[in-house]
Amino acid sequence: MDKKLLIVDGLNLIRRLYAALESEQDLVRRIERTQSIAVEALAKLTQQFQPSYAVVVFDSSGKTWRHELYPEYKLGRVPMDDGLLLSLPDFARVFRFNHLPCLRLDGWEADDLIATLAVKAASHNIKSYIVSTDKGFTQLLSDDCILQYDYFAKLGYDKIWVPGKYGVEPHQLIDYWALVGDTTNRIPGVKGIGPKTALAIMNQFSTIEDIYANLSAFSERIQSLLAGGYEQCLQSRALVALKTDVEIGVRLSQLRYNAPKVE
Repeated sequence: MDKKLLIVDGLNLIRRLYAALESEQDLVRRIERTQSIAVEALAKLTQQFQPSYAVVVFDSSGKTWRHELYPEYKLGRVPMDDGLLLSLPDFARVFRFNHLPCLRLDGWEADDLIATLAVKAASHNIKSYIVSTDKGFTQLLSDDCILQYDYFAKLGYDKIWVPGKYGVEPHQLIDYWALVGDTTNRIPGVKGIGPKTALAIMNQFSTIEDIYANLSAFSERIQSLLAGGYEQCLQSRALVALKTDVEIGVRLSQLRYNAPKVE
């Protein structure tokens, strides 16, 4: 059997499950129900994918390198309820009790840890399944060994899906997002450039460097839109690009998944 690594974006899963229980007025009960449903979701995922290795990855609390680079990063995003935030260590304990390793590294977002794990596994021909609704992971799908799965929509994404969704290949997404921006994370694009204009630009030159090195090849309107935006584009691209070389300090063998024995 081919080896597989199941990587779950922990906070992405938990926050969506928690939001779906907004009718529950009792906070303690709401958190307990979220934990229970999360454990059920993880059990379904491990049964579905039958992984050799598995891990639930959490964000670090506090600011990360992206906030240092761009203080407005994620500014304005609806904050997590305090009760849910304080209960996250309990979620991790419950997950570990159910045989699922959990990972969190100070100063790092889960996205970078997940990307690093997936790329590392792919280098050893281990197929990774990233469970998250976060579109940022689609930039990793150039590799046949990396796939993304939306647990809520029950849909899987691969490198063939990306051009149909965005009009560019997975490896071009960071340059594409540098032009159009990422409103979810408050990352600016170039004012006036939307998806259609960005695709028209990238059909001629596919990287920010090549685009700005060949401004005269574009219409006056495009030139005026791009004017003065080079440094901002580089910064935005740096923000949306996932790190794939984080020193996590965890061996793959430590993430081996041992399914609970059924009595």
